[in-house]
Amino acid sequence: MAESPTPPSERVLPAGLERPPPTADLAEQIEVLLKAAEALVREGKPDDAERVYERVLEHAPHQIAALTFLALRAHERGDNERAAGFLLRATQTAPERPRLHQNLAVVRRAQGRAEAALAAIDRALALEPQAPLAHLHRGRILEDLGRGEEALSAYGRAFTLAPPLKSAPLDREPPAFRDLVGRARERLLSVRRRFLERVLVELEANLGAPLPERAHRFLRVFLGEEPRRHEDPLQKPEFLFYPGLRPRPWFERGEFPWIRAFEEPWEEIRREADALLEERRHRRPYVPSVMRGHPDWAGLAGSDTWGSIHLYRSGTPVPEVLARCPRTKATLDALPLASGANHAPEAFFSILEPGTELPPHHGLSNAKLTLHLGLRVPEGTGIEVGDETRTWTEGRSLIFDDSFRHRAWNRGREARLVLIVDVWHPELSDAERRLVSAMITTQDYYHRRYFAPPARPGGAEGATTDAAPSTPP
Repeated sequence: MAESPTPPSERVLPAGLERPPPTADLAEQIEVLLKAAEALVREGKPDDAERVYERVLEHAPHQIAALTFLALRAHERGDNERAAGFLLRATQTAPERPRLHQNLAVVRRAQGRAEAALAAIDRALALEPQAPLAHLHRGRILEDLGRGEEALSAYGRAFTLAPPLKSAPLDREPPAFRDLVGRARERLLSVRRRFLERVLVELEANLGAPLPERAHRFLRVFLGEEPRRHEDPLQKPEFLFYPGLRPRPWFERGEFPWIRAFEEPWEEIRREADALLEERRHRRPYVPSVMRGHPDWAGLAGSDTWGSIHLYRSGTPVPEVLARCPRTKATLDALPLASGANHAPEAFFSILEPGTELPPHHGLSNAKLTLHLGLRVPEGTGIEVGDETRTWTEGRSLIFDDSFRHRAWNRGREARLVLIVDVWHPELSDAERRLVSAMITTQDYYHRRYFAPPARPGGAEGATTDAAPSTPP
């Protein structure tokens, strides 16, 4: 008489077996058990599901779903030795799965084994380097190890990969996730606050006198600790708001003692621009191709219909263009150019082709004004700032605060050409200009230092050879 098959509840697997045996009936019954466990989880019966998963492991000791669930349950009860055992078995069975290594890192940290936790999270990131949650866990582990600077870079990398983590509400998130993200936010904001507060304190020490109250308000606004209060609903700077400046869309030429010296060589400046335009190699679309997904700028992204030739781009000189424009450079050198690392000044020849209209938009800051020198102005061109429309005149300047909503158009038959330059707002004192410039430069330094791409796992993150700003954070 043939021997009856041993039921799954009684079968013992051979020692050292890495995978469940290929016995069809065993595989089928394990599948039934797994589905039953999943159903119990959905029904909110984790204790019952745990017992079923334990039965699965009796016959398939390397079944990943069972190992993962049982590790989670053990971790929740504080039995991290047992949780680590399940996860070690899981990572040996499926070493290519980053989440298993991440879970092992969490358990190792709970055990107080920070070095082992770091090794596990580094393995997870080697498999999935763009995982924001893994970078958050790595930052917390690095803090445990006393490696605070690397921890900040890990947190910054997580926020770079998932920008909503920086500010999205967390009240509906699981407590562990909420604590992890909250810790990262707190640490980064604390460092940023310390950097920026030091700028103001050291500037006042160098001046030997306090800055005006609006300068202190500016710091609080910049830190997000005080809301912006725009007196005009059409004013909305995208980056930086300096309180206490009169909200004026337009300024008049006669308010600036240097305006005639700036305008006087306009024909020479136009000839230099024309020479560059003939070559075309320096001309670029003003709106980059990456803006094609933006609802306002999609039609102009990557298009030469609004072109530019930059002399200064986001505060950085363009030497090959400046060398070709000595008269323009000398004129710019005499201006009170706004400054700030990776921000200002901007100085460029702006070319608006016929039939082109720019959508309403806002500039970055009300601490600077935008200066337009007309070089070639066909009929049918104009610009609206706030609720007032003006047009350019060749050899004359328009001066406005581009933090107000503004738009421009060329409905003529020829290209419009103007020189555009950033200058300081005239109501800012020299000390306030120094403050704004140092704040922008320090903010840029902070981002480069902590939001740089990470080094290879196991090495220092966010390492940079960039020097600190002139007022060190």
